[in-house]
Amino acid sequence: MASAMAGGGAVMAASGGAGAPASGASGKSGATTAGAGGAAGGSSASTGAGGSSASSGGSNHIRGADPTMASASGMSKGPYSVKSYTDGFKKGTKYLAGTLYYPDGGDAKPPFGCVIVVPGFTAYQSSIMNWGPFLASNGIATMTIDTLTTGDQPDQRAGELLDALNDCVNENEREGSPLKGKIDKNYTGLMGWSMGGGGTLIAASQTPSLKAVIGLCAWGPHGGEMDKVPALMFEGTADALAASMSDGYYRSIPDSVPKMLFEVAGADHFYANDPASMDGIVGLYGLSWMKVFLEGDERYKQFLTAPKPSITTMKFATNVK
Repeated sequence: MASAMAGGGAVMAASGGAGAPASGASGKSGATTAGAGGAAGGSSASTGAGGSSASSGGSNHIRGADPTMASASGMSKGPYSVKSYTDGFKKGTKYLAGTLYYPDGGDAKPPFGCVIVVPGFTAYQSSIMNWGPFLASNGIATMTIDTLTTGDQPDQRAGELLDALNDCVNENEREGSPLKGKIDKNYTGLMGWSMGGGGTLIAASQTPSLKAVIGLCAWGPHGGEMDKVPALMFEGTADALAASMSDGYYRSIPDSVPKMLFEVAGADHFYANDPASMDGIVGLYGLSWMKVFLEGDERYKQFLTAPKPSITTMKFATNVK
């Protein structure tokens, strides 16, 4: 993996091109199993101060070896094998279908936090599905969903995200669920692409109980001044649909709330859909955001507070320290 010096510290460098979106159906097949590899290395973590980030002391969500840049990269899978299922859970009325990925085997000990990921306009969950097994292989139960219609607007997608999140949390109680007794309802987060990203940020502004959210080239977000949830926003300068749309939301989030605006030079509307994009930098920051703010694992803060990656622009901004 390439590295580059920026502002005095080593950061991963991009390979140059933005990733293309995945295509395909909405993913309604039965349970599947995916292997995961790559144990984390042994580097020590920086802690530091950073907004209202949770303390890692005593959290039962902190597990595994200390992370390294390589082990947290979106180019690799986490240390846990992953299973998934598409039915059995009590599906709400606001979204069409879902695939729930979860850690399985080894020392992937519950409880697990839960993250919901929603696609964008005209798209299906296949377009963002790689985030599911990636986060699950790192210890976070993750559901990718299809919206009721592919034309649903950001406000509708906000409701769909929260409906799916409720179903994921309810798996903790459902008899016969692979996740019965394994979900922590107090550790929840959202992600979304394009209109789904707009829905994610809108839901964050309305749901202070969330621990963390990530917008992937969000289209049409609003309500940032009401946001009390740590928010990471990816953008691309070559995004013909949503370039700069998260700027106002970022500025309006109160300074007391951890936030980051991650703009990539030359990146298009699709680059953040895959954690492996940009030589895994997208996954590194996405996973680290969820680890620090969803799970309270301060060992990952070192990646969020390192000198900004060379692929980003001068607009890159954060209050995480």
